[in-house]
Amino acid sequence: MMNQLDLMYFLAVARSNSVSGAAAELYVSQPAVSRRIAALERSLGLRLFRRTHSGMVPTAAGERLRTLAQDLHNRLERASDVMGALGEGQHLFTVACPETTGNFFVAPFIATGAPISDILPARPADVYGLLDTGADMAVNTLAPPAQLRSQHLLSSPILVHFPGNAPFPVANGLAELREVARFAMQMPGYGSAVERNVRTAAGRSSIDLSLATPASNGILAQAQAAAGRGTSIAIEPAAFGLNEALLVHDGDPLAVDIHAAWEPDHYAAPELGALAEELAAWMQRTKPQTYSNTHHHRFFSAE
Repeated sequence: MMNQLDLMYFLAVARSNSVSGAAAELYVSQPAVSRRIAALERSLGLRLFRRTHSGMVPTAAGERLRTLAQDLHNRLERASDVMGALGEGQHLFTVACPETTGNFFVAPFIATGAPISDILPARPADVYGLLDTGADMAVNTLAPPAQLRSQHLLSSPILVHFPGNAPFPVANGLAELREVARFAMQMPGYGSAVERNVRTAAGRSSIDLSLATPASNGILAQAQAAAGRGTSIAIEPAAFGLNEALLVHDGDPLAVDIHAAWEPDHYAAPELGALAEELAAWMQRTKPQTYSNTHHHRFFSAE
């Protein structure tokens, strides 16, 4: 029967690919590590390592155990952190989210004193998977899986930024996608919600986006626009002296929905639900400061 000590020795050998490296890491003797691994292999009836000239290499069974053991180790560490926080009278959570969402929303929320200790950045497609490997809450621009508890936080409008006068028509602070698409534009790519929603809207009306160039994030897209390489499409407010307008498609504003999600059986599920409500309320309170033009405000919603 495996125990926590077995897994600790096993992971140490897997990390270092050697008994001697594991012994040094754990401050024990090499024979103690060898005996522990041999006993674990006997109890499981499986060979976990291949002894090669280059070191201890996990077998297929060893790789499988490594994944499971690392997950258990992460959860034990998280439980230890949580119990320590409880002893001090506070919860501290880890949030997984896309980089832009973390920089633009979660980090400023932490600065207000929110009980979040760390941010795990990931692409939107990978964010919810991090709930299995250490994250307590996910804040994401993709709709959460049905099995998770979730809350819609905000609909963040998509903006078009441009230096000087816009090369396309702007009326009442609104710019039509079909007009904007006639000019070079920089847009967050690589699976971003901005790219996904803009391309979906363009596809409905056969709007050609061949002049769109992907950028790693919205700030870089704005920097490219400020450098004279077209316009920028992003959710961040205008920077680098750029002007901005709300991007619309056939008069309807384009936006990115942001969700919070957590596991229903999480040890602190009620607290995470309350944290999601606080985050949604904070986003609502701070949106006038985040988006200075008043015609943007009506496109936010936490309902």
